[in-house]
Amino acid sequence: MNLKRNGVRFLLVHIPPDDAPENVDVVLHGHTHVPRNEIWGGVRFLNPGCVTRPNRGAPPSVAFLEIAANGKLEWRLTTLR
Repeated sequence: MNLKRNGVRFLLVHIPPDDAPENVDVVLHGHTHVPRNEIWGGVRFLNPGCVTRPNRGAPPSVAFLEIAANGKLEWRLTTLR
């Protein structure tokens, strides 16, 4: 699903793509159950992790994403241990 908020172009998917998609600023994904906040190919990839079944030694987690009117992103990951 594509979504645009305050000028930021998002791709919301369960399984992250193998390559950084074009015409997207942020990929918000799940699937791995591992928190992620990295820029790859000029695109920010975000994953909040998982509350009930974290993976690869990651703690249970949730995340909050705020998008300011100017398009600035604030991503806060909260671990639940």
